[in-house]
Amino acid sequence: MSVIAHVSDSHFGRTRPEVVAALLGELDGRTAPLPTLVALSGDLTQRARRAQFRECRAFLNRLTVPYLVVPGNHDVPLFNLWKRFLSPLGNYRDEVTDDLAPTFIDDTIAVAGVATAHGFTVQGGRVTRDQVAAATTALSAATDQWKVIVAHHPFAGPERAKRDFARGADAALTAFRAAGVDLILTGHLHVSFSGEDAAMRDEQHRIVSVHAGTCTSTRTRREPNNYNRITFAGDDVTVLVRMWNGSAFIDGKSKTYRRGGAEIRKLT
Repeated sequence: MSVIAHVSDSHFGRTRPEVVAALLGELDGRTAPLPTLVALSGDLTQRARRAQFRECRAFLNRLTVPYLVVPGNHDVPLFNLWKRFLSPLGNYRDEVTDDLAPTFIDDTIAVAGVATAHGFTVQGGRVTRDQVAAATTALSAATDQWKVIVAHHPFAGPERAKRDFARGADAALTAFRAAGVDLILTGHLHVSFSGEDAAMRDEQHRIVSVHAGTCTSTRTRREPNNYNRITFAGDDVTVLVRMWNGSAFIDGKSKTYRRGGAEIRKLT
């Protein structure tokens, strides 16, 4: 069994300190079981300032388990146009990681990160054929493992999210299906999909799209801070939303799916 703690949109520079402290307790085993991997799906900072990335680095240094991180559009400078276009992820690379295509593989899960953030739009994301090829190649060695993509911008989801899908998402989904990808973990919208489901299958029921709200920031939208705990056990995966109740993270909605044949079936 493996567990991914899927956190997103921390927005260091606009965080609630008490929520940051509680989230660390969730991730280091004090208030929840230790995850196998922490997956951070972008928007680590509010305005991509070096001091904000250093706050994020201090948070990452507190983690006691492996983590995989990708940047979001807020990790690209908004007002410094020189940096935005010539070195959009310079501060991210300096303070967080220089690896824009990170991977993690164990006996249960194979995870690949895709950086959808870039310097040419304020909020939009894109995924290129080269990025898709790199991710699918990284996952190709996995045989029985669950295959997982982590990105900031959504590739699929409910109708209300379509305008925020990464440019190139349709072609990427086709390639991911062919490569046997099972889940895509994303952020960006500051709401989980828990209003309808804790996760949603794509149109062909072959990929589960899992979206996280904002884990620690003050920029919540219609729901409290939250993150996802995703448990892989045999051919079943359960997505549990952990919601902030004002003093602690508590269990929210959950969904369980089973893989088999050409489809992923929803069990609960």
